[in-house]
Amino acid sequence: MRADSTSLCNGDASFAVINACYVLTDQYRCILSDLGKEHHLTENEMLVLVHLALYPDARTQKKLQATNLPLSVSSICRMVDSLRRKGYLSTCLDENDRRSWIIHLEQKGRALAEEFRQCLHQRLGNVFQEIPGFDVQSFAAVMSQAAAFVQQSTATA
Repeated sequence: MRADSTSLCNGDASFAVINACYVLTDQYRCILSDLGKEHHLTENEMLVLVHLALYPDARTQKKLQATNLPLSVSSICRMVDSLRRKGYLSTCLDENDRRSWIIHLEQKGRALAEEFRQCLHQRLGNVFQEIPGFDVQSFAAVMSQAAAFVQQSTATA
């Protein structure tokens, strides 16, 4: 992010926050895209893998979509099928609900998700180390609280 980007916001902190979130999200998507290309996966396939690694309880397509994965159920279904064929995950019929399939990350999928996590950690670490006194753990906690608040307020709206 450029040092003068806050001056573009005319002193309004809300614009500065949104701009920073956009820049960070763009970095996240660049890493998804770059790693995906290296492994012959689309950005959406990478998103599904990352969400499966982040939310181990999201073991069905419906639960996966509930993790705020920005894909439709039909897109998730296509990504899961493609990732299964490529060996990143496996599926089996849910014994409790014969209409659902349980999704399991295979070793190949776990390894790629971990590679993504390390790349993201390194890239953000490089950015944040330039900010004197910055504490990434506190920032992460505040951002998690903000995301939870936004999700809660939009769910009740």
